[in-house]
Amino acid sequence: MKIKTPQNINYVGQVVEIKTIVPLENRDKIVHAIIMGNKVITSVETKIGDIGIYFPVECELSHEYIKANNLYNKPELNADITLKGYFDTNKRIRCQKFGGYPSEGLFMPLSSLSVLGIDISELSIGDVFDELDNVPICTKYIIKKSQGSGISNGSGKKARDPKNLKLIDNQFKFHLDTSMLFRNIHRIHPNNLISCSHKLHGTSSISSRLLCKKKLSWYEKGLKRLGLNIVDTCYDYLWSSRKVLKNVDLNPNVNHFYKVDIWGVAHEELKEYLQEGLTFYFEIVGYTPQGGAIQSCKLGDFDYGCEPNVHKNYIYRITYTNVMGKVFEFSAKQVQDFCRDNGLNAVPELYYGYAKDFYDEIVIDTKGNEVKLSDYDLNKWQEGFLNAVKKKYNEKDCYLCNNKVPEEGCVVRIEGTNCEVYKCKSRKFLEMETLDLDAGKIDIESEN
Repeated sequence: MKIKTPQNINYVGQVVEIKTIVPLENRDKIVHAIIMGNKVITSVETKIGDIGIYFPVECELSHEYIKANNLYNKPELNADITLKGYFDTNKRIRCQKFGGYPSEGLFMPLSSLSVLGIDISELSIGDVFDELDNVPICTKYIIKKSQGSGISNGSGKKARDPKNLKLIDNQFKFHLDTSMLFRNIHRIHPNNLISCSHKLHGTSSISSRLLCKKKLSWYEKGLKRLGLNIVDTCYDYLWSSRKVLKNVDLNPNVNHFYKVDIWGVAHEELKEYLQEGLTFYFEIVGYTPQGGAIQSCKLGDFDYGCEPNVHKNYIYRITYTNVMGKVFEFSAKQVQDFCRDNGLNAVPELYYGYAKDFYDEIVIDTKGNEVKLSDYDLNKWQEGFLNAVKKKYNEKDCYLCNNKVPEEGCVVRIEGTNCEVYKCKSRKFLEMETLDLDAGKIDIESEN
């Protein structure tokens, strides 16, 4: 069986082994299984050593998977119409409580794949997937909306192909998809130089000054056809949301999520600092010029200390792209220094240093000696590191906001030549996201 690369690594099924079970007070039918640092409600019959599949919060299970496992709450939709499950037709895994205890995902036995005709003997612990043998299993839950995204003009017709206008291959790059820390805790080692930064809840934006195709005059085109060496490139500005280019000449009628192109507004504020080849990746927080909150929830607006009609730009990544399309990353420290030297806002840094200095613990080894946990058992140190990050930075109210709203979490970056970053979201924030999705609120980061 060949496992295809998932479309979104944060919303996949993963083969896991249960290593920790925590009994729950006054509950005799359910327990907490601790899976990659997540508390997952499961049956009391689940035992240490059981192997199954972990699905994260806000994963949408496929119709095929739910039907075959009789998980629909409408029996007529199940393979066995005499059985009733607990999923409605949106097939979402919600961040919710059972018997007063939180559940951060879903654990299912491997046999739940066998009923789909999948040979589970070929799967190994650690395998991740969103489909197997061309059978869809799960995806990210997104509220269905007719509006498209990407390079579109909002009228149902495709906009002009930007590659034929000004974009040069390997110059402009959209945002990276940040993977969850709990899935990548094996990547963190005691001697890694890391940064921890506050994860801001706004809208992602990109501003760049990159090599583009130059619009040639009629006589320059003629001279070029004659074989003369005509300069047909130049440095120009590009800006976008997380995954939609906003330049008018590339996307003349693009739909903006807000009443204004807030990404274009932010670009105008930052473009004077863009030297040739630079790209800023940043978060816009606060309010639009019209006074609308960039992000809000039932508890209030994520204001980040902004007055109405005011926003802030927080830069978290900077790259330099040369004429050949080679990308060079600024380190987390260089991002902080660049922003400080130019009077710009860098994403708030919570910690910078070696991972072993952020978390270490003295334990007694088998010979009775005191040793550092990181020197004794790397896996336990990594588990402890994850728990330490959660304890220190998660489950709090956002300290940057005037309103009492949950902080989103934090981002851990490993310093190196590449941009290796992992996010750790708070359960309180995930619960808020679940309530927003319950209410049908569109996720701007999914739409833009």
